[in-house]
Amino acid sequence: MHRRGNEFDLQKLIDNLQFVDVKGQTLYGRIPKIGTEIEKTILRKLFNKSKLDSYIRTYGSPIIYRFAGGRYFKVVTNYSNGSSAERTIYFDDHKIADAIGCILSSNLSFWFYQIFSDNLNWKTYEIENFTIPHLTDGNIDYLDVLYARYLTDIEAKANVRTTSGESTYNVDSFKEYKIVRSKAIIDEIDDYICPLYGLTQEETEFIKNYELEFRLAGE
Repeated sequence: MHRRGNEFDLQKLIDNLQFVDVKGQTLYGRIPKIGTEIEKTILRKLFNKSKLDSYIRTYGSPIIYRFAGGRYFKVVTNYSNGSSAERTIYFDDHKIADAIGCILSSNLSFWFYQIFSDNLNWKTYEIENFTIPHLTDGNIDYLDVLYARYLTDIEAKANVRTTSGESTYNVDSFKEYKIVRSKAIIDEIDDYICPLYGLTQEETEFIKNYELEFRLAGE
């Protein structure tokens, strides 16, 4: 990827382009933006798990995600924030919903989004094709607790911005999430879930550090 910046050398990127054969690891209409063997191995392990789509129901316990904005972090909660960019998916019960909400808040989920999306909007198709490892009752209970910690943390570290009240939506304040401030807990999520996908420690560290320079910019 070419990131505009004072110290970024486009020629260096061109001279160091990497390619890898991704036959069999594409989605309909999408070729993964990866160039290394470690990414190929991680993707193969993900595709060996069940698609998230198989867990989604027409009603039940909700998980709400922002399909626009967020840049290097995604906002996934089990409650609405009244944003016009929210979409809802439903699961059988609140514990499996929270476990999946926790997984969707991970660095691993972000990496999957980055390699398959247009890097602007988080489409339902991309979420449905992300995968979920086999979860025992113990796994679900652990992720349920970890997700509660994560949600408490992002709320505590969010900014509340005031407006003039003369905006298009006639609001006088809005919440601005700074998910980057919760990166330590997100890393905990990955330390727990990546082995469930069969990822090695090296692969887990790759995921946790993916795009780190840009994800932590400004913090």
